[in-house]
Amino acid sequence: MNFRNSTILFLFVLIFASCNQKEQLISKPEQLNDIKQMLEVQKHLTANSNIAVWDIFDQPLTDDERQAMEFMYAYMPLSDLGDYSADFFLANVRKSLQTREDMSWGKSIPEELFLHFVLPVRINNENLDSFRIVMYDELKARVQGMKIEEAALEINHWCHEKVVYRGTDIRTSAPLSTIRKAFGRCGEMSTFTVSALRAAGIPARQVYTPRWAHSDDNHAWVEVWVDGVWKFMGACEPDARLNMGWFSEPAKRALLEHTRVYGKYFGPEDVVAKEDRFSELNLTTNYAAVKRIFVEVKNADGSPATQANVEFQLYNYAEYYPIAKQLTDQNGMASIAMGLGEVIVWASKGSQFNFEKISVSQADTVRLTLVDKQLDGAHFDFDFVPPHLIKDTMQITDAEKALNEKRLAEEDSIRTSYTATFKSEEWSKALANELKLDEATVVRAIHLSYGNWAEIEKYLRDNAGDKHVLDLLKGISDKDFSDTKAAILTSHLKNAIHRDEVSEAIFVDCVLAPRVTNEMLRSWRQFLQAAFADQKEAFVKDPQELKAWMKQNISIDDMANKHSRTELSPMAVYKLRLSDSHSRDFFFVAVCRALGIPARLNPATEIPEFYQNGAWVRAAFTDDTPAVPQTGKLVLQNGDNPIEPQYMIHFTIGKLIDGNYQTLQYPFTKKVTTFDALDLEVGKYYLVTGNRLEDGSVLSTCDFFTIDAGKTTQLTVSLRQSVDAPKAIAQLDFKALNIQTLNDKKLVSLDQIANGKNMVLALLDPNKETSKHILNDLGDYLDHFNAWSGEFVFIASEDRPQLGPVLDSYHLPENYISGYDKDNKVLEALMKNFGDDVKGTLPLVILTDASGQVYMFSSGYKIGIGEQLLKVFPALTMASTESCCQP
Repeated sequence: MNFRNSTILFLFVLIFASCNQKEQLISKPEQLNDIKQMLEVQKHLTANSNIAVWDIFDQPLTDDERQAMEFMYAYMPLSDLGDYSADFFLANVRKSLQTREDMSWGKSIPEELFLHFVLPVRINNENLDSFRIVMYDELKARVQGMKIEEAALEINHWCHEKVVYRGTDIRTSAPLSTIRKAFGRCGEMSTFTVSALRAAGIPARQVYTPRWAHSDDNHAWVEVWVDGVWKFMGACEPDARLNMGWFSEPAKRALLEHTRVYGKYFGPEDVVAKEDRFSELNLTTNYAAVKRIFVEVKNADGSPATQANVEFQLYNYAEYYPIAKQLTDQNGMASIAMGLGEVIVWASKGSQFNFEKISVSQADTVRLTLVDKQLDGAHFDFDFVPPHLIKDTMQITDAEKALNEKRLAEEDSIRTSYTATFKSEEWSKALANELKLDEATVVRAIHLSYGNWAEIEKYLRDNAGDKHVLDLLKGISDKDFSDTKAAILTSHLKNAIHRDEVSEAIFVDCVLAPRVTNEMLRSWRQFLQAAFADQKEAFVKDPQELKAWMKQNISIDDMANKHSRTELSPMAVYKLRLSDSHSRDFFFVAVCRALGIPARLNPATEIPEFYQNGAWVRAAFTDDTPAVPQTGKLVLQNGDNPIEPQYMIHFTIGKLIDGNYQTLQYPFTKKVTTFDALDLEVGKYYLVTGNRLEDGSVLSTCDFFTIDAGKTTQLTVSLRQSVDAPKAIAQLDFKALNIQTLNDKKLVSLDQIANGKNMVLALLDPNKETSKHILNDLGDYLDHFNAWSGEFVFIASEDRPQLGPVLDSYHLPENYISGYDKDNKVLEALMKNFGDDVKGTLPLVILTDASGQVYMFSSGYKIGIGEQLLKVFPALTMASTESCCQP
């Protein structure tokens, strides 16, 4: 063959190979290099594991499957490595890869977006399940033939058919569990919706504001990637278009909105924190006006403080909550882009710290010098003012709104048909009588089980003869009833060891109870009893021997599980021989309980403890933490406050640990006068108080104090008060405004209802999460509201028949009046006084005197409305009296 022919042949082979070369799933060199490095890190971490973590890569895998699994395992948190099988992740990977073939948009999703926002099963800190596999065909059929934006909206409608908002505890249920009970808090709804979108191959992510600036709460929603642009939606709350949601106005007032990204992120978005296994992206600029703040931290000698901790702390729930944390660079610098509110910038390293309260709009560079700060007896007043409200300008047509409302009603009907299959109170009573068990306990258990009722029924039937069958249920959370299998509960019941020296009460609370922290319940007693059969006697004689075994055999790496923030199960800790600190503490308590040793996490400090010789003894894993600490007492007194302060609502106590004050975990809403003298470990503390005003501002105080051994410290909890008295801001013509009462369908004027009394009038949309927040808030102050001489009136538009059932599900003031806004006249009157845009910002809550003068007006999303009403009640009476007596 001559040179010309051989050249032609070579070019032909080259072109053929090029045309047939398959594009790699992951092609970016920097991503591939990082995956390679992190796989080595993970293999080193799990070198002593009893789990065959890496055998999956010895199986036949396609090139795409291998790259996808390498990506997953390179960045996988310990909880996922230890508690889920490789086959589980491979099955999910295969479904994700299938979307690239099945969905019309599959091939158009950029590599980076697919890796971070489609492929990962984990969204946040939820328990994982096979949702993607179970629901794939149903979702695929639902969006067949649609474009990606239409499909995203349609999937959110599908989600609304399955799930609606209701507040729950902080453990995030798995998506299938959320479907089973048909409701969830915002973190669960957004996890569920993101899971559904990713199952269909649509890039999606959960967006969080860790805490609001203007209200004591947080919120989570969803962003979806559509043709090159990220757009937002309310999870399980479908609107007519994307970039709509009841939270769009509050989002403009937030200081930080962020998302967690699985894996090392090399994309263009601003990064709040970049860790080895995940990154936290700053999305605030998508919603609010921001400004970048720089923090310069120095040591006492003037040198840059490298690797110092910097926290940006926002007042919320009566604590200075760190919405963002960073480490300083080699120049002692940190920075963040934030909304234009007010925060405390707190820097620490070791025991040294310093802080400054700033207004983001006015500050540029905050300079802090680390010192051994002596603050005993110091008092600070801090005012926190949130960013101003900016009205939403999104407009939709009446036709779009009507069509969406029709769909929402249909979806409510579908969900209601499902929830109607849950067992009734009468059924539960019959079950209790049949099994000869306490009726009230069984009724509560079945009610809380929702769609999981068959599992709870099975547990009760299988164990009805065991004297502790109901005692075990006292040791689980409300949410556990809805997602725990009967076999797990039975395993704990049958394998609990009751030692003679342990009282019945201690046994039930600290041995039998299967719940230790916020974990998903699993069966661990039998496993741990078998694992420690040889050491059992030594551990029972002295539980500190268990601690010694753990220190020798369990390695601790807090960074390796930071992404999931989900506890490793005790089985995973034992098998991996690796844990984060929190899961280690959980493991200690679980082993103790499995061996019949009473144990717990201290309710305030969350330090693991075991019960011995009539006292609680710490299992301290650090040398500077004594087993039996020296303590002093703290006595709290109620100051001259209009309402009694409640913990995590008006005040908190924090202990100085490693340069930061960490909030003690006393019961939420516990009133100050119900605190007995507190036994606190000697050390430095502060008391934080806050009075949130109607406009969202906070009047806060911070008092530093020291607890000395054997001494008693007394503190008065006094809330700072606003000096501004309420003034009438509008006038309604009560005689011209009628409502149709819900029960007897009578037409009654507001003038007749008021009948010489003050009135709280709430115009609600019972379908919306925001209205449910209002109703929930009122339940915290029923004693005050029932003693009030005024009237509560709850109304909705005439096309909202759901009002009655929604009101029935909340604890509301006695003898409230409910009905429908006849011909929308009340809404029109409020629009006339407060602007046409209030039509789209339900709920609307007003406080009036008997003549219709309005002294308080609240629109849209608001947490704490009950407290705000109580603050205005006394002043309103005085203002009304003065008004009627004017010459």
